[in-house]
Amino acid sequence: MNAEAVAGVLKVGVVAALAVIPALFLPLPAMSGPQEVDDLRGLLAPDELLRPEAMLGALISIEVDREIEADALVEELGRLSAWRTRRDVALDHLAVLYVDLDLVFNSGDRGEQALQLEDLEERISDAEGRVKILGDRGRALRQRIEASRRRLVALSLRADQLAGMLPAHTDSLTGVWDVRFIPTRESGVFTIFQNGTLITGEYVLDGGWHGSLQGTVVGGKIFLERIDAVKGRFADLSGRIDSAGLGIRGTWNERDLTANRATEGSWVATKRRRGTTAP
Repeated sequence: MNAEAVAGVLKVGVVAALAVIPALFLPLPAMSGPQEVDDLRGLLAPDELLRPEAMLGALISIEVDREIEADALVEELGRLSAWRTRRDVALDHLAVLYVDLDLVFNSGDRGEQALQLEDLEERISDAEGRVKILGDRGRALRQRIEASRRRLVALSLRADQLAGMLPAHTDSLTGVWDVRFIPTRESGVFTIFQNGTLITGEYVLDGGWHGSLQGTVVGGKIFLERIDAVKGRFADLSGRIDSAGLGIRGTWNERDLTANRATEGSWVATKRRRGTTAP
């Protein structure tokens, strides 16, 4: 099959995924507890059998969404950490003002007391207002973090549902693979569809890098071309498939030899079994 035909297979897979399983792409509900997460399971089971390439197209979309959501969660957790610091500073400042207020109020110097009390009461009012504002912001942050965590759970349920419907036989590479590159320490997911000796698929890596895969499998060896969505033809991968058909070890070579990074190394991939999620 030539390059144009391979590209056509990829396009058909993605289009089929979007057309056949629209329920998987509905906006995630704003869940408020475990019961609503359980209720979501009932919405995930399609009524019709799906082609593997359609399911793989949906899976890679979910993996991209999970990557984006996970990055957003990290940012929100960073904001929460900074908020805690500001809250502690504001509470300490307010506590000091309360101590000063007690000292002035209990002092015997009535001449200076009135002016000092007025000043302290005003400063305490401002500090209390600041603490209240920070409290409201913290509450909103925690709500956003919980919502993000629930969305990640929902995305994992969607991915599990589709992964469980993929072919279980180990003589096919069709499925979801967790991938790690050495020495760049990149990791991510390959979704692969095998049709005879032809391999097509898509990938998403740490940092939002994504694109398509195409290649062949012959005699227990796999040969892949990684085509980045931005940079185009990016790297060549080869590897040997283990006897169980669940693991691949091999080498990779990046085509851009002028890159300020490693341009070759090794890679390992592990096929996800039914009912398993990303590590």
